[in-house]
Amino acid sequence: MKKIIVSVAAIFLSFVSFSQFTYYAAAKAGLSMREQPNTNAKILEKIAYGEKLVTIADESQQVAIATEGFNGFWWKVKYNNKTGYIVNSYVLPMPAPKAGVKTLSDYFSQVSTKAGSPLLIKKSEAALNEMGESTITKQLFKNGMEWQEEKGYENSSNLCLLPDFTIEQCFLLVRLLGQYPDLISEKDPFPVKNTNTKIEAGSKSIEVQREKYDGKPGPVQKIKIVLEQGAITEFEIFTLGTQAVIFWTSGV
Repeated sequence: MKKIIVSVAAIFLSFVSFSQFTYYAAAKAGLSMREQPNTNAKILEKIAYGEKLVTIADESQQVAIATEGFNGFWWKVKYNNKTGYIVNSYVLPMPAPKAGVKTLSDYFSQVSTKAGSPLLIKKSEAALNEMGESTITKQLFKNGMEWQEEKGYENSSNLCLLPDFTIEQCFLLVRLLGQYPDLISEKDPFPVKNTNTKIEAGSKSIEVQREKYDGKPGPVQKIKIVLEQGAITEFEIFTLGTQAVIFWTSGV
């Protein structure tokens, strides 16, 4: 019996270690695929934005690389019948946003189809706000994504659930879309520490929460950006189990 269990375990581990996964290049200038996992190695291909690539199991230890605040790794991949290494900080688990797609709700419609009609929830209660009414619209997509919008008196919010996305991939996606340029611009690096900056007629603060291992800071667990310019806008990216959450709210 023990021999059978060991054999089954060995087969399972072999299957996992040689599994292949599909990702999409999300570097506007193209993603370099190199001969070896370092920036000085020969470039074998320039993978165009939006192109599909497949990861390959690599028995050697992954090499870490930091770029634009992202803490990523060199991944061994196959593209255009060639095998090489790319920096995984610039890939998405779903197709990259197409030209003209500028919002998260539009992106969801690009990569999936709606699972039924939107669910509209109306609340009429004076204690909620001065006008006494707020509405929440929820739309579920067939790939498991979900988009929500809430509107009230002098405030609104959006909440998005993205299965299989990481915090870094969500940040990259928002940067590509350009939906919130005052919060995350096209060239903003991934936040790695708390900051507080004075801007015209207000301030912008970034809070970075990290996991802790043996008292030392670990991976980023949550990013929160607060913009105060008359109105107060809050933006968060965090994970909830195997889903990533993007939350935006603004009001006075």
